[in-house]
Amino acid sequence: MKWATIGLTAFAVAHAGAAHAGLQDSDLWIGFSDSDNGFLLDEDTGDVWMTGPCLKTLQSATNSGSVWTSHTVELVSIGRSMATLDQRFELDTNEAAPQITVTSNGRGGAQSFVVSLDRNCDLNGRCGQLIATQSACQG
Repeated sequence: MKWATIGLTAFAVAHAGAAHAGLQDSDLWIGFSDSDNGFLLDEDTGDVWMTGPCLKTLQSATNSGSVWTSHTVELVSIGRSMATLDQRFELDTNEAAPQITVTSNGRGGAQSFVVSLDRNCDLNGRCGQLIATQSACQG
């Protein structure tokens, strides 16, 4: 289970992107209460960004009830080689029991984590602080 948490951070660090486009329109942050690792989500567009040591743009999420799903497939550098990283992120925004489920094909199946949810996206909330302070990943 620890690989998924570390994988979130490694995935965020390993990639660059146009991370800030539309970021200010995020409606919520869902993630781990003891770190910046998590996701910012714009519920109007499905735009989603992974937060942590840096900000990574993911594929737009689709909605089914309280669950938002983003499926991202891309080539990543691993040492001197390239590999396909195929990850599915399910963000359950149910206020009573928010949860993140990460499925990485070829890595042992789904891993689920109980997380925190913050809808306070002005500067006073964690969501707003992450919008204001996260820098795009360089890679």
